[in-house]
Amino acid sequence: MVIIPLSGRMSLRNPPVITLAIILINCVVFFSFQSSDPEIFQKAGDYYLDSGLAELEVAAYEQYREFGAVAGLDTAGWDATSTAHSRKEIPPLILAMQDDDEFMARLQDDRIITPEMDVYSSWREKRNHLEGLLQSTTTMRYGFRPADWSMKGMFGHMFLHGGFMHLLGNMVFLWLVGCILELAWGRVLFLGLYIAGGLCAAALFGAMYHASVIPLVGASGAIAALMGAYAVLYGRRRIKVFYSLGFYFNYTLVPGIVILALWIGNEVFQLLLGPESRVAYLAHIGGLGSGALMGLIRRKVRGEDPDEVLEQGKGPGEKAASLLDEAMKRVEKLDTKGARALLDQVLEIDPNSRTALTQIYHLDKIDPGSDKFHDSARRLLAHLADDRQAHRETLTVYRDYIQKAHGPKLPSSLLVSISSYFAATGHLEEAERIMGYLLKRKPDLPKMPEGLLHIARACMKDGSKGKARNYLQVICMRYPLSGECLVARRLLDDLDG
Repeated sequence: MVIIPLSGRMSLRNPPVITLAIILINCVVFFSFQSSDPEIFQKAGDYYLDSGLAELEVAAYEQYREFGAVAGLDTAGWDATSTAHSRKEIPPLILAMQDDDEFMARLQDDRIITPEMDVYSSWREKRNHLEGLLQSTTTMRYGFRPADWSMKGMFGHMFLHGGFMHLLGNMVFLWLVGCILELAWGRVLFLGLYIAGGLCAAALFGAMYHASVIPLVGASGAIAALMGAYAVLYGRRRIKVFYSLGFYFNYTLVPGIVILALWIGNEVFQLLLGPESRVAYLAHIGGLGSGALMGLIRRKVRGEDPDEVLEQGKGPGEKAASLLDEAMKRVEKLDTKGARALLDQVLEIDPNSRTALTQIYHLDKIDPGSDKFHDSARRLLAHLADDRQAHRETLTVYRDYIQKAHGPKLPSSLLVSISSYFAATGHLEEAERIMGYLLKRKPDLPKMPEGLLHIARACMKDGSKGKARNYLQVICMRYPLSGECLVARRLLDDLDG
């Protein structure tokens, strides 16, 4: 099961520098420092099989499983070369042997093949050579091995990866969760959360698999800590998530705390039902748990409401969207005063928010005689008239306003613009009606010649040459000194010709 949070946006004014830096470091480490690891591991694997070391240790492991683990026999008396295997039989046995932490710890400490055995010197020489090859890899040097605790491994493992897909998956999750958390928590605390989460993930993994000599690598534990803090940050607030069940995927809204429970539940489920998987589920659980705890501590210590923290991390666009969402909820609850106040805040952030302008218009329509209604109609129509694709919506709002308003009070200059807009978008009848009103009431407006010319052109396009001639003649008679008069005369000549 995959659950990916999709909330949060970054801002170019306040970019997630630490998130980007961590991604860059992980990529540089993988493509530069770890680039030679696969070749060295292949060389070590070939040596392990070709030198006879694998067959020797597998034979010892089989005897250990058959006798030593049950009866506690003296390993000094074992004949570690008594069992022979074909080359095809060895690899599965090697995997089982490497997953047996107790056996591997005994083997490394010379308690399986002991100094008293005849094969010891040959085995130890080959084993030392193999370990020398492995230690030349970045993975083995800086991965976290529970059997050999070190701060170098606990810190280094969170910047290492076992393969490209491992790196890609982790970096995608880091980007999705890191952006919003870094902006909400601040860069220093966010970096501390990442590192502390990685250390806690390694600590839990090491405590449970204390004898393991296989290195833990991957940023998964540290990223899981970010996810835990992310879920606590949202609390009961609903997060938009993408989820996949393998054969089915979709989007949904889920409270943050439920996401945390689902994440932890999924890791526990995988741990219990997939014991042979090489995925470090315990490290994930350690990261999720520690991140959630650190998120909770931060809330308690600073006394911040999750919504307040989220607002700190939001860019202007996301704040406007959040306020708009809350305003719509207030409208549904018939809290028109509260909704109006929130919509005004949206317009302070984004003066061109069509949704906010439209909703304010409809709220103010409740009192059609108020100045607020005239003002909201003016702002909405001015905004709509700048978009040629919104001509039907503009016509609907204009007619609604004219019908509802107690004495329309739209500025004359806006009426000229709306008339020209309607003429250009195919609503000639409405354009002529507005222009006729203006010719009677405000004939001296500066934009009147331009408006009349727009209508004349629309009439010509519509095939109404008589109407077009009338409008062109009005321009020439009433506005003889205007630039539009020169155009009108030329068009009249074209019509007469």
